Amino acid sequence: MMQKRPARVFCLVLAGLMLLSLLVPVFFAYADDGETPAERLQRLREELADLEAESAQVENSRDAAEQARLYYLSLTNNLRAQIEALQEDIALQWRRIEEKSAEIAAKAQSVAAQKALFEQRLKGMYEFSRQSNLAILLGAGNLSQLQRFGENLQQITEHDTGLVQRLRAEQAELEREEAEYERQLEELYAREQELTETQAAYEAAIGDAERQIGAADAQLAALSEEQAAKREEEEEAERAWKEWVSRPQQVDFEYNEGGFAWPIPGYTRLSSDVGWRTLEGQADNHRGMDIPAPQGTPIYAAADGQVSTNNHWSYGISVKLSHGSGLATIYGHMSARVVNDGDFVTQGQLIGYVGNTGRSYGCHLHFEANLNGAVVSPRAYLGPPWS
Repeated sequence: MMQKRPARVFCLVLAGLMLLSLLVPVFFAYADDGETPAERLQRLREELADLEAESAQVENSRDAAEQARLYYLSLTNNLRAQIEALQEDIALQWRRIEEKSAEIAAKAQSVAAQKALFEQRLKGMYEFSRQSNLAILLGAGNLSQLQRFGENLQQITEHDTGLVQRLRAEQAELEREEAEYERQLEELYAREQELTETQAAYEAAIGDAERQIGAADAQLAALSEEQAAKREEEEEAERAWKEWVSRPQQVDFEYNEGGFAWPIPGYTRLSSDVGWRTLEGQADNHRGMDIPAPQGTPIYAAADGQVSTNNHWSYGISVKLSHGSGLATIYGHMSARVVNDGDFVTQGQLIGYVGNTGRSYGCHLHFEANLNGAVVSPRAYLGPPWS
């Protein structure tokens, strides 16, 4: 009989090791980083908020780049219109110069023609002057005719000389006008060059803005993917929390059907009851009773039950008591708790203190009841005046 004992011990040890091998993965599911499900949910919410803040900054940068792009695009379109108008002025100025050049050429031809006639007359006068005075006298009918002939020659000479001078002056004026047109044309070309360079600078600014927009879009896409992943993690963590809230401990006792004791005696006013309410401007389905009380007010068990603890971004430091028969109560926003997982407490036993942890707007106790995972009003289990 004594020889069988080591074998039994060995079998018990082996069974224990096998059981431990099954429990180790569950135990270390959050032991690797020391996070509870609620802490993981809080971390994910904070990381998601950081991502949203970063996305907002990138969106602002993208909006600024888009505004810059539209601004420079507007300037470029305006410049393009100016350049087109300027090019029309340049074309008009070229036509003026061509017309003036044609006038100058025509005037030069007139000057040349008049000068040729004048030179022919001078030649005739020169040849005539070589004849002897006697021949002139003999050829003239009388002295007055000779005098009139000399006056005519003088008038012809003065007329031709004046005509050539006038034509040359008109040609010079035309050349001056042409030079002015060319000067104006140079100014138009310089203005066109200036506008073209400015347009190139604006187009470069547009290119920079478009590159910034592209980079912002790529960053936003990456952030959106990261946010989607965080939301999935957050939803999973939220499901884990809700599962904790709605899953009573597997206890080996039944609810005794007795009434709940009020969890914080002396403080019976409710700041919010079970059901729909408005919170931060939005509709919110409140799961429990909010009972205002000073920081540190003792909180007592409403009924006998087994303890399960958790921390949550909204409920803060929390305790859940499983009372059997699928009934559980939850106590949220505690400043501290004095019970541990697996403890069995009796009705009226101290479990913690009122606080302002989690999503809370002043010190109070969130008192919630669940039956088979569904929220129910604690009123059904409370005596007067709540029943």
